[in-house]
Amino acid sequence: MKRSFCRNLLLVTAVIMLAAGTAFAQRTELSFPDIEGYVTLACDLHSHTVFSDGSVWPSMRVDEAWRDGLDVLAITDHIEYLPHKDDIIINFNRPYEIAKPEADEQHIVLIRGAEITRDEPHGHFNAIFLDDPKALDVENEKDAVRIANEQGAFVWWNHPEWKRKGDTAWSDIQAEYIKLGWMQGMEVFNGGDYYPSAHKWCLEHKLTMLANTDIHGPVSDYYNAAAGNHRAMTLVFAQNNSPEAIEEALRARRTAAFSRNVLVGETQWVAPLFKQSIAVQHPDVALKNKTVFYVGIHNSSPVTFNLKAKGGAPGVAFPGRVSLPAGKTALLRLEGSGITESGTRAVQLPYEVENIWIAPDQFLPVTIDLNVTFQAEG
Repeated sequence: MKRSFCRNLLLVTAVIMLAAGTAFAQRTELSFPDIEGYVTLACDLHSHTVFSDGSVWPSMRVDEAWRDGLDVLAITDHIEYLPHKDDIIINFNRPYEIAKPEADEQHIVLIRGAEITRDEPHGHFNAIFLDDPKALDVENEKDAVRIANEQGAFVWWNHPEWKRKGDTAWSDIQAEYIKLGWMQGMEVFNGGDYYPSAHKWCLEHKLTMLANTDIHGPVSDYYNAAAGNHRAMTLVFAQNNSPEAIEEALRARRTAAFSRNVLVGETQWVAPLFKQSIAVQHPDVALKNKTVFYVGIHNSSPVTFNLKAKGGAPGVAFPGRVSLPAGKTALLRLEGSGITESGTRAVQLPYEVENIWIAPDQFLPVTIDLNVTFQAEG
């Protein structure tokens, strides 16, 4: 009797909760800090649905984006490659139209886009902020890119080193598009693949750096955000979260590319992002020779930063390598060494962040800033 009552109570409770629309979905919040003057928006600007060669319905892409902590999503189905055309009536505007109500409900900024899919050496280009993707369905590849730009789209070169590696991926086509102002960025990361040549070209030609999933199947098949395995994403430093502000930031190159616990970007953006992520606890240090002092360093970001020492600091011995775990506090062990004079002075411990890349094979230099009171012997 008692068991029957409990079962019935659980059943009634479940029915009431479902009727009330109780949410069971959980969002993995991405705690990337804002930087001075800008909000930091997590964006995936390259994804596919069943309306081209993906296996997911457009509204599911929005649900996935919400669960993974994204702020901005673009669905960019192929214009030319349509393997499901016998099963689905192809309408290049439908993915956006289907996903938009869901995106509005979940406060995801949805951007209309498409992928221009042509053979090498031309390659694949994404265009977002389009008025009408159908207009890109033309025979000539150059006309497609031109039309996208005439619609005011932001256009970039997808996975530049996907088939042709290194400098062989570059052709007269890309050079012409840059000269015409038709190519504004490149994917430095596509999923987990890093393209060092694309990174170099972005710096040389002042192009926007992006990282996107280019996801075709369910996101959960490739990433587990709840376990810290975050999807590839572009961090956009915008004045606000409106589509207009996002587009302005992309054109101004205020981005960082994030994938596989690595940040890639220009120093002017990744340096303040690191600085805002790190809080030094107990920065006032007292040291004698051979005495130890522990400094807490809290990392509020979802990136585990790996630091390597690049030099020394007089009177202080400190670790050659430091890991600052995402969302946690680590202890930095200091020891007095070679102290000959007493007094208090500012000390900067020089490091570089091995998983923040400001150029191919070049890491972001940083310092851990302390105020140290030294006491000499005698």
